[in-house]
Amino acid sequence: MQPQYSPVPVEEQVAVIYCGVNGLLEKVPLEKVHEFEHLFVQYLHAKHQADVLDILRSGKIDDDVKARLAEAAKEIAGKYA
Repeated sequence: MQPQYSPVPVEEQVAVIYCGVNGLLEKVPLEKVHEFEHLFVQYLHAKHQADVLDILRSGKIDDDVKARLAEAAKEIAGKYA
């Protein structure tokens, strides 16, 4: 959820939406989705800035980016299993 007057960069929005529409949040309880989003974005900034977020910012998404998003989502969502 994006707080009012707190814009979220488009690359972060795309990454989180990708997880939702591709079933990568199935193991995350509904009440923990906001927490997942926060941890997921932090993880991407820490480990995948250049190879995921910078590419998404450019308006592109390829199979490599999709695979990295899925891998990161699986790692973060695993804590809710």
